[in-house]
Amino acid sequence: MTIRVGLIGVSYGERVHIPAFKANPKYELVAVCARTPGRAEAVAKENSIARWYTDARQLIASDLDLVSIASPPVTHAGYAAAALSAGRHALVEIAFAPTASDASVLIGMAKDFQRVGAAAYAFRYSPNLRLVSDLLAQRLVGQPRLLRFDFFTNFLALSQQSYRWIWDGANGGGVLSGFASHAVDLARRWLGPVKEVDGTLATFTEVTAPKNAGPLADDTGLATLFFENGVIGAFSHSAVAAYPHTRFELLGSTASLLIDGFGDEVSLLRLGETSLQPQYPPPHYLEATRGQSGLPGGFAILLDELAQAIDSHTTPPTLPTFADGWEVTRILDAVKLAARERRRVAVSEIG
Repeated sequence: MTIRVGLIGVSYGERVHIPAFKANPKYELVAVCARTPGRAEAVAKENSIARWYTDARQLIASDLDLVSIASPPVTHAGYAAAALSAGRHALVEIAFAPTASDASVLIGMAKDFQRVGAAAYAFRYSPNLRLVSDLLAQRLVGQPRLLRFDFFTNFLALSQQSYRWIWDGANGGGVLSGFASHAVDLARRWLGPVKEVDGTLATFTEVTAPKNAGPLADDTGLATLFFENGVIGAFSHSAVAAYPHTRFELLGSTASLLIDGFGDEVSLLRLGETSLQPQYPPPHYLEATRGQSGLPGGFAILLDELAQAIDSHTTPPTLPTFADGWEVTRILDAVKLAARERRRVAVSEIG
C-alpha cells in the first residue's frame, strides 16, 4: 500500500524531502505546508502535489499516513506530537527537538499511539560511513582511542544575518544542534554510549534578537565526549571560519581512519606507515543509494527503511528512531549545560 505523505516546511523540504519522496514508489506526496502565503501553493504546483496549506494543523488533519517535518526546530516537538495524536507516523528533521525532555515525550507518544517515529539522521546510511562501521567491526584500526570531528563553514560570516531559528538558543538553534548533531549520531553508532561531556560554546557573529528573545545560540564551539568504553571524542565547529571543511579522524591502536566530509572519501593509515590507503564501500552500498552520495543518498535509504517499519510493523535495526533522537539530544543538552556551568557533565544528569 502506498504511504500518503504530508510535508511541513518547504525550504529544506523542497531540496531534500520532496525529491526523495517523489523518487520512491512506496510513497505518495499528497500535501505540503508553508507559513508564507503563496509559498506552499507555488511549491505544490511546481512539484505536482495535490494539496497545500498554510496551517500545519489542517495538513495533519487531512488524509495522511505520514507527516514529514522539515520546519524550524522550535516547531518539531509540537508538530510531531500533533501528528502522533492524529494517528499519523512522523519523520522529524535535524535538529530533532529543542530539548531532551521534548524528545522523551515524543518517544512515549509514539509508543502509546503505536506509530512509527523516525529522526532524520540520514548520514548513517551514506555508503562510506556505513563502510566505517564495517571497518571498525573488523577491528581494522585496533582499539579505537580518539575520534576527532571538525565542522567549519563560513555561511554565518559572509552576509548580514537576520534573526531566525538558528539563533534561538532555547528552541533547538545553534550550529551544535543543527549540524554537529549528525556527527554525534555517527559517533554513538561507531563507539557506543557517551558517559560524560565537557564543552565551550560561543557566538561571534552579530545579530539583533527580537525583544524578549532568549540567549543567542552558538556559531562556534568545542565539545569533548567521554565514551563508556574509554574513547575520547573531540568535536570542533564554527560557522564563521575562513576555510570551510568537514573531517573526521578516528585514531586506533594500530591504524587511523581519515574521513573527508560526511563520507566523501575514507582512507586508512596504518601505524608506522606514510601512505594512505583509500577504502571503498561494497557495490551494493552504492546501489542502495540509487547512485546518490552524501545526504540525498542516505535519505533515500532512510525512506526505504521507514516504509518497511510502517508496512511491516517491524523497525529495522539501523532506522534512526525517536529514541536515537533523544539520546543525541541528551548529549547536546549536556554539552550546553557544561558550557554554561563550566564543568564536566554526566549525560545521566539530563532527563
